[in-house]
Amino acid sequence: MAQISYEVPSGLPDAATLLSSAQRLMSIPDTEERDAAVQTIFKLVHGVLAAPEDTKKRRVKKSNDAFHRKVGRFVAGLEFLRGCGFLDIEDQPSPGRESQGPVLEMPVAYISRLTDAHHTLARLVSEAGVAVPPLPNSGGFNPFQSNFQNMDSTRSAKVSEEWKAKAEITREEVKKRQREMKEKVDSAPPVPLRPSAFWLSAGRRLEEVVRETSSTAEDQSTDSALLQTHVANARRDIAGSETFQSADKKRLAELQGKRVHEFCILRVICPDKSVVQVHFRAADRGEYVVSQLTPLLSPMVQSADWYLYQSPPLKRLGLRETMASAGFTPGANVYLGFEGTKPCPPYLEAGLVSQMGPAPELERGVNAPAGPSFSGEAMGWGTGQRLGAGDSAGVAAGTQSTTAAGGVA
Repeated sequence: MAQISYEVPSGLPDAATLLSSAQRLMSIPDTEERDAAVQTIFKLVHGVLAAPEDTKKRRVKKSNDAFHRKVGRFVAGLEFLRGCGFLDIEDQPSPGRESQGPVLEMPVAYISRLTDAHHTLARLVSEAGVAVPPLPNSGGFNPFQSNFQNMDSTRSAKVSEEWKAKAEITREEVKKRQREMKEKVDSAPPVPLRPSAFWLSAGRRLEEVVRETSSTAEDQSTDSALLQTHVANARRDIAGSETFQSADKKRLAELQGKRVHEFCILRVICPDKSVVQVHFRAADRGEYVVSQLTPLLSPMVQSADWYLYQSPPLKRLGLRETMASAGFTPGANVYLGFEGTKPCPPYLEAGLVSQMGPAPELERGVNAPAGPSFSGEAMGWGTGQRLGAGDSAGVAAGTQSTTAAGGVA
């Protein structure tokens, strides 16, 4: 029989983990993704509280597509579940059943910790104006039942209807702005590659090139004016209460300083310090980047197992991930690396090599650049991921940023 305990939990993370991870869950930029994550967690917690003896309610396969999409790809979501009592284990095969791989399993259902988990998440969720499902009624004896009735904010009107209405207005403004950002990125017209090659020491700083090739001042003012209109509308609608606060209101304020980038400049730095610079749309995916870069590389490189990466830390870009979601907008430096034997230079195709001229003199055994190289990290551009020609991975886990919804720098 499944273990159930009404005692103080032992062997679990500190209860403070529940609050810190719940706060990070509520800071997920995309409101729809945030709501899906918290509602899924409520469903898991309530499933155990409603039938704590049911072992099926206390087990989640981490590779389940729906679970990974809604909760598993968020570190804060997994930490919250571990704070509830779920443990990471490797499922073992049994006669007639194959292993399910990594799973989250709750060996002991600590009722008091699960109750705390509900109240912690419910308080933050209700402050954001989001509906909170009520605590379930357990079919058996529950010594915390009276506390449920007294403490559960979802069973009493703790938040005024006026506050909820204002919170809903703000949520809709955030969603509208996020949709417009994404639509602007997705609808951007094709951009020519405009490949150019040079030695790293002879190239101009990437941020200077990005500034020159960025949208015109008129486009910027139009984009800014659109955002200012949404912000003004939201402020007008919620102006009746100076004390009104919510996670979405803070999010809307953050969007005021953001700008949509429809294109990006990508610099690929080779081991010999030669560089090829190309242009892409922010909505272009990794598989398209690979297909466009391959003809620009030498035949030896094309036949090798090559990849692109940024470091530190080294990250991988899935073939279905966009330049925006990888953090490559509005520009990024990446490096050409190899699995196994590294080919000899040149690394670029003959036409590009002819553009570069003679290689600069070596300094201390390397082609040292004349000045500090620009990785993009200082301006939020250095979060790209390793990209391999043979990479068959999908979307990289855990990348959640506003760039995924609009290429925002």
